Amino acid sequence: MIMNNRLVKLLLALVLVATLLPVTPAFAASASRSQALAYKKHSLGLTGVSNARDLGGYQTKDGRTIKFGKLFRTGELTDMIAADKKKLVKKYHLVKDIDFRSARNILTDGEDPELPGVEYSHYPYSSMKNLLFTTEGIDIGTDLLEELIREDYRGDLLSTYFMEGYQQMYLTEDGIAMFRGFFKELLDADGGAVLWHCVSGKDRTGNATMLLLTVLGVDKETIIEDFLLTNDYLAADRKATYKRVLDLTGSKRIAKDIASKDGVERRWIEESYKTIETYYGSIDNFLKKVIGLTAKDIKKLQKAYLTPAK
Repeated sequence: MIMNNRLVKLLLALVLVATLLPVTPAFAASASRSQALAYKKHSLGLTGVSNARDLGGYQTKDGRTIKFGKLFRTGELTDMIAADKKKLVKKYHLVKDIDFRSARNILTDGEDPELPGVEYSHYPYSSMKNLLFTTEGIDIGTDLLEELIREDYRGDLLSTYFMEGYQQMYLTEDGIAMFRGFFKELLDADGGAVLWHCVSGKDRTGNATMLLLTVLGVDKETIIEDFLLTNDYLAADRKATYKRVLDLTGSKRIAKDIASKDGVERRWIEESYKTIETYYGSIDNFLKKVIGLTAKDIKKLQKAYLTPAK
């Protein structure tokens, strides 16, 4: 995709506008039976935390199952209510809170609340939101919106952005440090309940989850299905963003592209797999030679978080 720099700035600024506009509460359309079962099976039931789910129940290729109540992937925790905190501490006995958000994410959204008995760790990686809030001097007016719509714009800027971002997680020092820190905390938890998150719980969190599920022995298709569950959990957000941008621009193509920031696409996580295989040969090589996991570490994680095969 070739796009001039002005168009890129315009669209990124438009994303910022869409992000900051007031949101009218929206609810997703009725889920299918399979989606409803997925919600029931994996949802943590937290009121103030988006995309909050348990990895428990996934089966491994050798017949074992991930334990429930141990491994949690979520969005940011800054809006947790008292009942959420109580559930994480009293019901799940959480011991680790791993935060992947950038310093700017924390500046704009707030710090994680302190939870009794829970150790907080921070392994920051820059995000799209970080980029948007450092874009200066952009003003969205009617004339600029008209220019954006006139451009030869095919509606895939944000998708391309995310795919490039997924590549960079595996090719930059910050990205690799994030994954190393993640596994360090998991090993240190010694089988205790661990929660990891970014802002929406889908990109940084989704890639860390992909690596962990691989270590635990879950098959690739199941891993991708877990990644795509974000689209069910954030369906209302995506629908609301689409409507706001459509009202602002009158363009379904632009609205669809910008609404993609509130979801994920299969090709994004496939780009992660492709990047790892291209640069490191295999996920196994990446985990062992780059992240530093030993066979002993992998066995320890599997013993801690998997039930025995039946």
